[in-house]
Parts: sequence; structure tokens; C-alpha cells
Amino acid sequence: MQAECATWQQPLDRTDPSDETLALFVARLKSTAIEPAKDAFTIVNGGPGGSSIDLLVDMAGVVGAFTRERDVIVIDQRGTGRSAPLTCEAITDRAEEYTEEQTLEATKDCLDNLTHDPRFFTTSVGVEDLEALREALGYEQLSLYGISYGTRVVQQYVRRYPVTSRVAVIDGVVPPQQALGPRIAIHSQDALDQALARCVEEESCNTAFPNLAAELGALRASLEESPVPLSIPHPVTGKQTEIELTYPHVMMWLRFSLYATETTALIPLTIHEAAVSQNYIPIASNALRMLHNITTALNYGMHNAVICTEDAPFYDEQSVDYDAMDATYIGGEMLGSLKSICEVWPAGYIHDDIKQPLISDTPTLVLSGELDPITPPAWGDMSMQGLSQAKHIIAPGQGHGTLARGCIPKMVLEFVEKTNVTEVDDSCVKHLGAYPFFIDAMGPPP
Repeated sequence: MQAECATWQQPLDRTDPSDETLALFVARLKSTAIEPAKDAFTIVNGGPGGSSIDLLVDMAGVVGAFTRERDVIVIDQRGTGRSAPLTCEAITDRAEEYTEEQTLEATKDCLDNLTHDPRFFTTSVGVEDLEALREALGYEQLSLYGISYGTRVVQQYVRRYPVTSRVAVIDGVVPPQQALGPRIAIHSQDALDQALARCVEEESCNTAFPNLAAELGALRASLEESPVPLSIPHPVTGKQTEIELTYPHVMMWLRFSLYATETTALIPLTIHEAAVSQNYIPIASNALRMLHNITTALNYGMHNAVICTEDAPFYDEQSVDYDAMDATYIGGEMLGSLKSICEVWPAGYIHDDIKQPLISDTPTLVLSGELDPITPPAWGDMSMQGLSQAKHIIAPGQGHGTLARGCIPKMVLEFVEKTNVTEVDDSCVKHLGAYPFFIDAMGPPP
């Protein structure tokens, strides 16, 4: 599959066309149809800070199928990927170990070294870029897919440009009225609790690991008292790497392992190996891999521009359950770090309606993973309340992001082509389920 790629010059401040310009990166997959549809299909990545072009590459096998009737156009949202990326080297260096004071210092360093004014790298500007791209390329409408934070972009596009929004697919939904941050630790703890409960229910897992919760508690206490120095090959580069394993590494490993059913399946074995056998290498290797992936996949400057404009200013301190947050395996440190960042990060351009619930009659397919640790199905239900032509499909046993799971790609493709949610047959998702737990290095029991 080949793509046409180009850079597209747009003003930094869209209200001032004479302002400095940015080079935004755009890719297009041409339709194989003799007479392509007059709309284009587009995808928007999450993060905030993830590259949509990278998502296109990763999902090429799925997204390529949409070219049978229409073009696919994808833009790296400004500040991400190849579109004037807002990078924060100081933040990405050892972000998993930062104290709030160190986070604040790294954030100030990032701001001092940015090449563009971060106030113009928000969702609202990104949505206006997307509409300007549609106009520039001459498509009558867009058919939209967004994952995670990308669902915020898609929902705001539908709100601002209802006539040019043909259909929307929102996967792992962030409702517009929800602020990212206060519920992250609690949602993740809920997902971990469900995983541990499922291990108890599976006879083979419970027999192999009958004391998982206690073992995780002991592992935490041990690492908080005495970090473990290790020398291991880096799982990505292969270079011998010195690492002092701390509890924040465990937090990061757990948090991102819960995103997918395959990595969740390794959690009981990995906890047991570290807590009982003092085999810390699996956690350390996975933590290094995840840190590498996060720091190369996300542009933290754009992430901060969004969070400090659209989330942190809307935190309702009276509704934040700090006791519940402190009781989680993550605790309150993540929210504290976000607050520290936004103490110094300037708030940017924002539509005055972006935090309002979306009311729309655009045909919309809402997708949720049953065990999503960050955007749970309840958030999909919340988004459904204002959508008059929508269907919510919950994928059994799945985590964050379902487009590539089982029959869902075919189902989404048919919806985009037909646009009628009442014709979406989701009976096939019943065949999905959580991956069985590994009980040893050989995998699940036969």
C-alpha cells in the first residue's frame, strides 16, 4: 500500500493568516474505486500527543480496506509526529521517576526550548486544521475515526462542522464533559481488580498464584524501601543497560499492561516472579520498553498544551475522590504531576463549547473495551446520551482500543459504507474474550 505524502503550510494562529506558518504533514491513500465516494475517511490518534500518521502505518492492514470506496486522508495533528512536533526532551528523559519538583523544573525547561507558541496546539486548532484540509482537498464530507483522546477531536469536529461530518466512529471514548486526570488512577485500579478477580476465577491461575494481591503489596513495599539495581540488555536497542528498579517502574508496567488483553495475561506470572522468586527482569525489561515507546510515540509539548487548556482548568476539586485515588496502585502522584505542569504551562486557544456534552444526529458508532483501564464503557454510555443516531458496542474481554479486534474492522467498514447504525450487526463480538493467563513461561494451560 502506497501513500501520497506532502507538507501543508498553515498559520500558527489561524485567526491571523499573516502569522508565522507551520508545516503540517498529510498522507493520502487513493481509493481503488473507479468512481470514489465524495467523502474521505480519516483517523485521529490519541495521547494527547500521538501521531495519526504513525497510527495509519500501524493499522495499515485495517485502514487500507476503507480505500475500496473512498480516499483515506490523515494529518499529523499540529505538535505531533511530523507536524511541527512539540518535543520536551527534559520531560521524556526519566519521566517515570520524577518528583513533582523535578516535573516542574523539566516543564519550565521544555517551555524555554519550544520553537513555537504552545497556545496554538490545542484540540480546537486541530479541528479547524482538519476542516481546512477537507476544503483544500475538495472533499464534500469526512468520515471520521478517533481513538482515545482522538475521540475528543472527532466529537468536536462533529459539533463544529455537522454538515461535513458524514459518520463518526469513536473508540475508547473521552466524553467532552470529562476532564482527563482525576479518574486515571481509579479506572486503572478497577481494571487491575478485575484482572486479579478473573485470576481467582480461573482454576489454573488461582492454583499457580493464590496470593497475588498480597504479593503485589509485598513487592511494592520492598521496592519502596530498597530499589533493585539491575544490568540487562535493553529490550529495544539491545544495549546493556543499567537500571535501578523502583516502584514507579512497576506502576508504569502495570498501567500499560492493562491496555491490552495479551499483556494483561502476563500480569499474575510477572508479579509472582518478582515477589516470590526475586526475578525482576521481566518488569524491568517491560518498563524500559514501555518508556521507550511512550517517549518516542508522544510529543509531550502538545500533550501539555491540550491537558493544560482543556482538562486541568476544569478539575472540580470537590468531586475528586482523593481517598480512593490514594488507595490505588498508582496513587495521587500522576494527578499531582499534571497539576504541577499546568501551574506554569500557558492555557491556549479553546472553543467555548468544547466541554459541553455533544448533541448530534451524525450517525455514530461508539466502541468500548469491556476492561478498558482508562476510558471505561461507562464513558461510552455517557457520550451516547446526546447522540440520536448512535450504537454502543462493548467488546468482551478487551482493553483500550478495539478497531483491530476480531470482527470489529469488518463491522466498522460496513458502517462507514452504509452509514446506518440500525443495520450494524454486532453479534460477532460475542466471540471475543480475554486472553487466558500465563501460568509459566510456556503460556496458558492447554
